[in-house]
Amino acid sequence: MVPDRTHVESWIADARASGAVALRTGALFPPSPPAFIAAGFEVIDTLSLLELDLGRPTATRQGAESARPTARLRRLRPTQIDEAAVIDQSAFPAPWANNRSALRGIITATPRYRARCVHLDGRMVAFSISGRASAWGYVQRLAVDPAARRRGLARLLVTDAIAWMARRNVERVLVNTATDNDAALELYRSLGFVERAERLKILERSL
Repeated sequence: MVPDRTHVESWIADARASGAVALRTGALFPPSPPAFIAAGFEVIDTLSLLELDLGRPTATRQGAESARPTARLRRLRPTQIDEAAVIDQSAFPAPWANNRSALRGIITATPRYRARCVHLDGRMVAFSISGRASAWGYVQRLAVDPAARRRGLARLLVTDAIAWMARRNVERVLVNTATDNDAALELYRSLGFVERAERLKILERSL
């Protein structure tokens, strides 16, 4: 659904009634931002959108070949969300870091999900959350503690997510990242993702 200004104004009213002091959108596709801008929102970030076609034989093979184990993956359990939030907040600057509530929202955003984490020396240092809905898959969150980067952990987590989606007949995988996040863009491109022409927008409004 592409919202119109009436929808947005009703969401603003609901947010005010709940005591919120600001309202921020998720990553919006091009048709949606105008209604928010008309209601007083401002663009605060622009994201690149990348897509992986799992119907191409090279896509899953390319991912599998790059998934040489560099660490053991474990299930990210609900009781570990607080640990994951600490990593998220160390990996991303404010206001883009996620807290426990935001991570729980990511997990429940799709009908099916896969959450995995990596521990080094007894401490969680990286995690990913991916989801699928019908034939579409989504790399929803990927975070690596800055002290544990350049060890192949992000690649390991993403290739695990791709393999999970491929086993469940996902046809296309989407991921977004900041347009200036060169490390992430390089990783996704190396795994066969192709950048789409459209850009996603995140908007915010004070209440």
